[in-house]
Amino acid sequence: MKKKMVIILSVFLILPGAALIYSMRDKSQETVYAPGHLIRLHVVANSDSASDQELKRKVRDEIIRYTQPALIKADNLDSARSIARANLAGIKEVADREIKAQGKTYPVQVEMDSFSFPTKHYGPFILPAGDYEAVKVTIGAGGGANWWCVLFPPLCFVDMSKMAESPQPVQAVSTDRNPPPESKESSGKPPEPEVLPITPPGTVETGLARAEKEVVTVEYRFKVLDFVRSFFA
Repeated sequence: MKKKMVIILSVFLILPGAALIYSMRDKSQETVYAPGHLIRLHVVANSDSASDQELKRKVRDEIIRYTQPALIKADNLDSARSIARANLAGIKEVADREIKAQGKTYPVQVEMDSFSFPTKHYGPFILPAGDYEAVKVTIGAGGGANWWCVLFPPLCFVDMSKMAESPQPVQAVSTDRNPPPESKESSGKPPEPEVLPITPPGTVETGLARAEKEVVTVEYRFKVLDFVRSFFA
């Protein structure tokens, strides 16, 4: 009886310590992103109905496919910002086209600004609550759950399964605030940002699984992850 009690007490004493050590180890492997060092993408559905959420995902697929070729080349924040701004009209056209293809007549608004976001976990990365620069795509009334990923560093194109559905609304920050700080990595006059062509309808595979198949390979994933980690090292 005494031996059993000793074993039980030992277990109760060891478990909290083991849990603490595991928690510390797990946290040590997480990377915290500073809000001023990245650009997010948010796609907000018209509503939470099944059809509107499915439409949001289809629009998302087309936006990712459209923006990937240029944004994956961006090697600093200034370059990514210029590319994103230069392609806002193209993003809107892609979204409008997909909405129409799905038989809907919702308007779509595309804007790039600073927005307030809650803390989010993105795989091994933490995005603390704060004001983030983001490309926001609002479908219709914008009353549904939003989907998001990180355009720069280009995590949107690394592991699409990590992208998140989020029920929290995105809050705009006053435009009177100072713009996000310029990247220290850029110097001199930046080159003209690449404006992407709009691919004709019916010529591109759609769907998240197909996009992953085209964009994500093992070598490509490690290349981008190495870039991301070096950027925040």
